[in-house]
Amino acid sequence: MVGYLVKNVMNLIQIVSVKERIIMSDIFDSRELLDELKTLDEEYDEERIEEIEELIEEVGRDNFEMGVAFIRENYWVQYCEDTAYDFGYLDRQDDSNPLHYHIDWEGWADAVAMDYNQTEFDGDNYYWRA
Repeated sequence: MVGYLVKNVMNLIQIVSVKERIIMSDIFDSRELLDELKTLDEEYDEERIEEIEELIEEVGRDNFEMGVAFIRENYWVQYCEDTAYDFGYLDRQDDSNPLHYHIDWEGWADAVAMDYNQTEFDGDNYYWRA
């Protein structure tokens, strides 16, 4: 009986930590949800399992298993700005470049969004692409 309780408590800690990490993060990976799914109890976590399974169906199981990044909508513009720098479109170290101060980052984010899908998950909207 004690072993059963300890196992259930440990599973609950894992579930909470994965879900908490997703809630607190602006970006999460689909494989984190697959890890969470392994810890859920079919009887007690039926709603959460269904929510994750619906997302898997929308994205495609193969894509989900390979890893899909989900970017929270309220972080989208910052994500697109960071991506522009990461891809080398601009150099973060070059403060003399006047483009740093004149780029319409929301317009850039709108243009990038054309290559992404959107979905609602866990009460938030996310951008993603496979």
